[in-house]
Amino acid sequence: MILRLISIVLITSTLLGQKIDVYSRPVRTLPDFDIDVIHYDIHLRIAEQEKSFFGQTTITFKSLKENLHTVPLHAETFSILSVKDGLNELDYDYQDGWLKIKTQKPLSKGEQKSITINYESIGKVVDPSKYGMGGAKVLGIGYFPETKDNPELVQSHNFPEGARHWFPSNDHPADKATSRIATTIRSDWKVLSNGMLTDTQYKGDSTTYVWDLNLPNSTYLYVMVAGPFIVIEDFHGDIPTNYWVYPKDVPHGMRSFHRTPEIMSFFEKEYGVPYPWPKMDQITIPGIGGGAESTTATILGDITIHDEKADKDFPSHWLVAHEAAHQWWGDYITMGDWHHAWLNESFGTYGEYLYSTHLNGHDEGKINLWKKKQAYLREYHNRYSRPMVFNQWKYPNQNFDSHIYPRGAAVLHMLRQMIGDNKFKNFQRTFLNRYAFGNPVTQDLIDVVNESAGENMTWFFNQWVLGAGHPIMEIDHKWEKGKLTINIKQVQEGRDFSIFQLPATVAFYNGANVKVEQIPINKKEHVFTFNMRKKPDLVRFDPQDELLYEATFPQSIDELIFQIKHDNVIGRAQAARRLKDHASSKKVLKALEKAAARDKQWFVREASLNSLSDYASIRLLVKQYKVEKHTQPRKTIISVLAKSDPEVALKLIRTNLDLDESYVVQAEMIRQLGKIGLESDLMILHKYINIWSPRKILSKAAQQSTESIQDRS
Repeated sequence: MILRLISIVLITSTLLGQKIDVYSRPVRTLPDFDIDVIHYDIHLRIAEQEKSFFGQTTITFKSLKENLHTVPLHAETFSILSVKDGLNELDYDYQDGWLKIKTQKPLSKGEQKSITINYESIGKVVDPSKYGMGGAKVLGIGYFPETKDNPELVQSHNFPEGARHWFPSNDHPADKATSRIATTIRSDWKVLSNGMLTDTQYKGDSTTYVWDLNLPNSTYLYVMVAGPFIVIEDFHGDIPTNYWVYPKDVPHGMRSFHRTPEIMSFFEKEYGVPYPWPKMDQITIPGIGGGAESTTATILGDITIHDEKADKDFPSHWLVAHEAAHQWWGDYITMGDWHHAWLNESFGTYGEYLYSTHLNGHDEGKINLWKKKQAYLREYHNRYSRPMVFNQWKYPNQNFDSHIYPRGAAVLHMLRQMIGDNKFKNFQRTFLNRYAFGNPVTQDLIDVVNESAGENMTWFFNQWVLGAGHPIMEIDHKWEKGKLTINIKQVQEGRDFSIFQLPATVAFYNGANVKVEQIPINKKEHVFTFNMRKKPDLVRFDPQDELLYEATFPQSIDELIFQIKHDNVIGRAQAARRLKDHASSKKVLKALEKAAARDKQWFVREASLNSLSDYASIRLLVKQYKVEKHTQPRKTIISVLAKSDPEVALKLIRTNLDLDESYVVQAEMIRQLGKIGLESDLMILHKYINIWSPRKILSKAAQQSTESIQDRS
């Protein structure tokens, strides 16, 4: 990474070094379906000890073609026992992931038919990596043995093409159908699936749970989870919002999920559409770090459960908000094909930002959005650049990346600023209502935005959604003889959109007075001139941090010192980072120390502490550890102190490790012990190897530090 004093955003290079050639992937087109599935009636019997299941699925569909002789269905992993039309056996061909069923007689277009398939899977477990899902634990049906972290359970995972591994289906997001999922399992377990529980049948040592969803739903959003769950009941008005947790996690379940009704209310107001489903269950499972928005029954990684101490560092509300937003964006309306996945994920990720701002305030919202931009930029520089709508992919999962999650959120935020809150909300409401339970594509959304905005915004989507990259600019400013000149040049290259149109602004700070001017950018080079009698204390491009871009922008040390005192939270933190190379200067050191101790926002304090790493006052660090309330700056204090004065750091760590109220800070203390500790510190580390902590951060750090000290001994 090239870190420059003049960077307005940290950039690694102005020339993108692609490490993955996404343009070599196969070109995809929208499928031409032969059938439209109307309803799936799925009956499963689970034999978890044998890692087996037995299934019967009746598929009701209508023909979309005239003279249809063969019904094609996706099917893998299981063995076919029989295929019937009523009492009549049907011939079929089953190979290469397709079950092709021969009809008794040709079907006419629009003709409706039901076919029943009996099948079994004996001891077969899908390897997700063979389907482009490296790192995933489950695709189709997965069997989890009991561990110290989770009970024994069985779980389906359908995203993106897992449904075909446990029931024959037209396994594509654009074919929505209603469903009944009846699952028979051992009598001491419960089953969760889509829709409402309509029947429970007890027979000997087994129980059958029947779940019905009478609204159309895409197959990748179907779900079945079975295990010894405890159900914590809650409501959003009359809508059940239950939380399914492991028995051991009951004391902490509500801490993770209690904001669910509030989040649902928030999104109802934001989207202008009532929650569109009959319930909102959430269930914890092992093997994933995030969640999957199965309709009416979201699955979440069990690491979301945490104790009170972890709540400050590992809250669940952002994940609950993301998955809840999907019940509108992704489930209610669903992308027409995988390369339009931004219609799901950009809105889900933007929902995180919106709720974070609502819950934690304006500054925290800005920090949240800034972090999302950085996540995209890392992928842009380290992996590839692509349009958000990109029809070249080998596996559907390749569409789900930082270009549509964090970048998509930043793009939606820019759109909102350009057309205004009211028009943006009107667009959301209109789009959701118009395509309810449907499968729109990007052009459908563009049309609704243009209609709601009352102007043609196609240019915006051409550059930000259908085009690749972002503006990379060289910006310079000069004040001379009562005139300030700003030069802006776009320098992005390669396949990226050549010239971006930006409704940019610039702010001029003179003491407490701030003047904002519009500087619309629509060509490769611009020169803007402003008359002003006095040289401004600070010239700030994009003063509200609304745009997505990278730029070099020369600033003097005096400007940065002014900025660290007077700008917003993002600007103050950026100034702190850029002052790092000048921390040997007395006035810079003073400004950084003041910001590290007194700035009202932890984000700025943390940036200032990092920039003090080579010149930090030991006294200041020790004092700040005692008074700092936020865990991230306190974590930084530990790392900076360990580098600056290992002896003082060791004393502080040994005294406070057991007492610190943050797992994150404790983990940093343990890591630093591994770097500067002595053999005698192994006794301290040993007890943390087996202690519980969120995401096992203490035990992992303790194990690594133990090995580090032993290697040095």
